[in-house]
Amino acid sequence: MRTRTQLSLAGLAPVVLVGMLVSGCGSSSTTSTGGGGGSPTSGGSGGSGGATTVADGIGHAVNVCSLLPVATAASVSGVPVTVAAEDDTLSYRIYSCDYTTADGTNGFTLDVLADDAAAGYDADVQAFQTVGTAMTPISGLGDKAFSTGGGQTEALFGNVKIDVTNLMNAAAGQTLIRDLQPKL
Repeated sequence: MRTRTQLSLAGLAPVVLVGMLVSGCGSSSTTSTGGGGGSPTSGGSGGSGGATTVADGIGHAVNVCSLLPVATAASVSGVPVTVAAEDDTLSYRIYSCDYTTADGTNGFTLDVLADDAAAGYDADVQAFQTVGTAMTPISGLGDKAFSTGGGQTEALFGNVKIDVTNLMNAAAGQTLIRDLQPKL
């Protein structure tokens, strides 16, 4: 029996090694800063994280908390936030910053969706319509935008969606989006 166990481990080692190598080739965590004037990434990396696609509105990672510091967010929103915590979902290219007060009892979230954002925007509109949420269209903010009475302001810029949630002041939400969008 002991020989059989050693033989199984010896036979399993190449399979594990190949699995590790293949999984390493299939993904990448790109933190490219660019520097090339905003041109899309090209090339044959073949990885899922590095190449710009038609559905990808940005083509690079975004740190929302760095682009819109907590002091700016507090000043614009009127909410005394002092903490900014990045909360990204990289697999969906959702870049998010949670702004909260020191005790965590108040705050709002600013999200950037850079993958299939036009479809995401349309799905949000459909979901709000389905549950009967009143939406107010906003002209002059991106390609299309709306706010709800429930504290959400959302705008679509090409294939990039920016939304502010849990901020009851829709005008402040619009200003935060206007401040962030040119920095992407």
